Amino acid sequence: MTARRPTQPDMRRLQGTNLSLTVHDYPGEEPPILFCHCTGVCARVWDPVAARLTIPNRILAPDARGHGDSDKPRMAAEYTWRGFAADVLAVVDAFQLPEGAYAVGHSGGASAIVLAELMRPGLFSRVALIDAIIAPPEFFPTALPLAERSRRRRHCFESRMAARQRLGNKPPMEQWTPEALDAYIAHAFSENADGAVALKCPGEIEAWVYEYGGVVNLYDRLGEMRAEALVITGANSYMVEHAHHQHSHLPNARLVTLPDTGHFIPQEKPAETAALISEWFAPSQPGKGT
Repeated sequence: MTARRPTQPDMRRLQGTNLSLTVHDYPGEEPPILFCHCTGVCARVWDPVAARLTIPNRILAPDARGHGDSDKPRMAAEYTWRGFAADVLAVVDAFQLPEGAYAVGHSGGASAIVLAELMRPGLFSRVALIDAIIAPPEFFPTALPLAERSRRRRHCFESRMAARQRLGNKPPMEQWTPEALDAYIAHAFSENADGAVALKCPGEIEAWVYEYGGVVNLYDRLGEMRAEALVITGANSYMVEHAHHQHSHLPNARLVTLPDTGHFIPQEKPAETAALISEWFAPSQPGKGT
């Protein structure tokens, strides 16, 4: 059995112009791979995937603005893809990633990676886009119910165990592996002296992402993307149709559709996700596939 790599990263604070970000730096070899998480969670949910990677690369996983231990602007307009892409560029510059870097993104994190590449062509040479939220304009009003559910969701619990018991028995987390749920409970909540916990990504901020993410149109610009892209989706995901469109419009792309999998692919299938990422970023991989 392949030994699992360590998943205890160093926490680094990156001070930007308008806000500061926390970046989790997992030890490994150069070149590093940037990992961007989905909305509503935090960077450490990548732990189960990182532990299973068979490539030796260092991993840089930022907490997105409004999430984890990064700053939380209190204006809705700060949560468009443009703001998240600016944070991607800030991490790239602070860690002096070379031109043609590697990146992995899930959901909104994948959208931020695409926009960052469009803002600075050549930034990435190879990316893995896991159910990127890139869709036609008419898709985004359908996300408004997600915003309302985020505002109504319970955000405080008397303990981490109480949070795990409640959230782990409801969709979508009932489909997550126990290890993925453990990582979320351990790192996506802050804890008071009495043991009570609260989500680090407040419901209002999560709602703003759903309401404002589609303001920037990436759907019609996919043809400008020159980085080689591995497009990963789940057969049961609400993004599967759009992922197939992404694949057909990206100039250099390979598509993988995982059976019996929804939108939360890294949390539902961390072993399969790690295997795909490891293969994609292994040395001497071919370019465009099918």
